[in-house]
Amino acid sequence: MKNHEWSAVQVMDSAWRLGVSQVFCILVSFILVTGCSSAPQTGQPGGPAPSVVDIWHSLQGAEADALEGQVQTIVKTNPEVIVKLNYVPTQNFAAFSYQAEAGGEGPEIFIASRDIIHELYGQGALAPAAHNDKEAFPATLAAFRFGEVDYALPWMTDIPLLYFRTDTASVPASLAELFSVNGISIASPDTATLSAWWNGQGGRLMNAGNISLNDPNNLAFLQQILTWRSTNVLRVDLAALTAFANGQTPYVIAGASTAKQLTQLNVPWGSMPLSDLLGGQGQALIGTTLGIANSAIKTTPAMLDAIQKVEKALLSSEVEAAMQAAGSLLPANMSYYGRPEAQKGVFPQANIALSKAWVLEGNGQEWKLIPLQNEAWSNVLAGNATPEDALNNAQEQAGKVLSVKGQP
Repeated sequence: MKNHEWSAVQVMDSAWRLGVSQVFCILVSFILVTGCSSAPQTGQPGGPAPSVVDIWHSLQGAEADALEGQVQTIVKTNPEVIVKLNYVPTQNFAAFSYQAEAGGEGPEIFIASRDIIHELYGQGALAPAAHNDKEAFPATLAAFRFGEVDYALPWMTDIPLLYFRTDTASVPASLAELFSVNGISIASPDTATLSAWWNGQGGRLMNAGNISLNDPNNLAFLQQILTWRSTNVLRVDLAALTAFANGQTPYVIAGASTAKQLTQLNVPWGSMPLSDLLGGQGQALIGTTLGIANSAIKTTPAMLDAIQKVEKALLSSEVEAAMQAAGSLLPANMSYYGRPEAQKGVFPQANIALSKAWVLEGNGQEWKLIPLQNEAWSNVLAGNATPEDALNNAQEQAGKVLSVKGQP
């Protein structure tokens, strides 16, 4: 009996121990499960999925490659964000974007030229800029402002400068001196090229809210252009830059971005802001400008933080420096011009010109009037109209253009 009773006790003890083991295993399993289900750091294996930011852009070649490289660096620095790049041809950019948004699709961010961004805004495809850009030049930022709201962030830009050959030409002290010696070559006699001289001498497109294409100052400037052209001191030549590089003309007006090409061709060149020839008067119109904009349907509260991080990174002077090295456009971020490499070459002059550039807001009526003035100037120089008739016709056409309702 004793042996039997002892066996029973042993059996009960074994059962109790087995139960403890099972409970212990259950506890361990519970700890492991709850430990794995607790929220780890975003972007770490097993954590919440990173935010995906799609960027549609119009860059090609070396610029597209540079953007790809910079995006990879941004993603490494911000593992909580995945950035996808998609190239869209310039000619189809606005149409594709509009169609995508109409279907509830499309990117979070657009990188495109000023003209395309203006078109996207007119289609209602843009949201106000997600990031607050405090480092942009006033003129570049204003170009993307509609109704006092910034709808894009200026990224890369250009500005016209006066170039002179340091081996055959001296630095002119004034506009009169420039045109009394050897004259100058330009590729196109348009407002963008001659804006600093035109508005520095009183030219204007609007006066107190009224169209003023046939303003007396505009007429005087156009007559001056015609005189310069007829005496061959203003030479309009599509190959003006080539002529300058070959030493056939000592002065040329071209974008600041041209300096890179001239240096590569070993051309001895110097440059200066156009306003310097008018005693500091006159504001140049910015040239080609790329902006960073947000999609109207994809800029949601849930995505706002990720979009802001990507935009802030793209606007850093390091990224803009890399894009400038790959292409030709200059950074639109003022902080870039404090970097050591920006203290030489074309950058000091470009910095001055951009700081003083014409501040023209995106919804400014002048953007619609500039093409009409360009056409008037072209007709006069081609001998198709007198200055008075050309400007009066432009004035009449302007009334029709601005009477069209809708967003700019």
